[in-house]
Amino acid sequence: MKKSSLLGIMYGFVHFILEVSCFYILSSYYDSDYIWVIGLLYDIMAFLPQGFYGYLHDIKIKINFGVLGTVLTTGALVLFSFNVNPFVVIIILTTGNAMIHLHAAELTLRSSKGRMSPSAFFVSGGSFGVITGKLLAMYAVPLIYIVVLNAISIIPILISMIFKNTFDDNNLRCYNYSNQRLKSVTIITLATIVVVVRAYMGFGIPTSWNKTVLQNVALYCCMGAGKAIGGILIDKIGIRKTALISTVGSLPLLMFGNNIMSISLVGIMMFSMTMAITLALIVSELHDYPGVAFGFTTVGLFIGTLPVFFFRVSSVLVNCIIVSVLSLLSIIILNYICRKENKK
Repeated sequence: MKKSSLLGIMYGFVHFILEVSCFYILSSYYDSDYIWVIGLLYDIMAFLPQGFYGYLHDIKIKINFGVLGTVLTTGALVLFSFNVNPFVVIIILTTGNAMIHLHAAELTLRSSKGRMSPSAFFVSGGSFGVITGKLLAMYAVPLIYIVVLNAISIIPILISMIFKNTFDDNNLRCYNYSNQRLKSVTIITLATIVVVVRAYMGFGIPTSWNKTVLQNVALYCCMGAGKAIGGILIDKIGIRKTALISTVGSLPLLMFGNNIMSISLVGIMMFSMTMAITLALIVSELHDYPGVAFGFTTVGLFIGTLPVFFFRVSSVLVNCIIVSVLSLLSIIILNYICRKENKK
């Protein structure tokens, strides 16, 4: 196994634990009168600052954001156990969350010579962690186990420093997935729009079949699997073909899978592949700033989730129309900004 792939798997584990901790705490606040504000604060603090931390990482500031982030998230869990004000807990928790995300994204990109699977492995771990954290909170698993689990995640972060000789700036020059005829600002903007679409559709996809805990687990697992598969396919068959499969292939499945779990799950998995695609496109334009590139994707995630805090579309028909329009928009954008593979 290549070092970069091993690093991606290690940080996928770190990401899994991180989201377990975060959603254990978030789920515990669901009965709070302030849950709407807590949820919005969480998204603001977890998503928006990552580009800033990314810039600091890009200019090689001498701070290990992975270690610092783990200390902060572990501290937030301890404060949570003492019933400290939830807003204080969330601010500390999400600051650590953003730092760990950025640290992992930067290292997996720097260690890979243009390959997207390591970064996709890292990101995919989060989906499995989200549902696990929710379940552990639902079944009232003692907090001490979450604290210990979160503290353990510092081990792979420290081990990853063994691979520091692979974090070569020259590796970043190998990311060439975007249409070179377009300006960088065009590609970054359009790729971020696709991220917004993916984030919104994560809540807007019609899934009336999702009524049990097991079905909810299957939903998140398919999201996570799709993110990893997207990176693997980019490395194997190229970004343009992967984009075509993930968008065109998923559209009918998302449209007609509202009442059929198996069809819907395959569609969700396929559309989740766009995560790796958009990151590949943005980092292709920001070779010297991979942390900032990852920050653009998290800003897109925030914008895409923002409407959920203010309104939800309850009509299945309207949801299907929205999903169709957004999917078609993604198809057009990705076909426009992805680089065409050279014919052999």
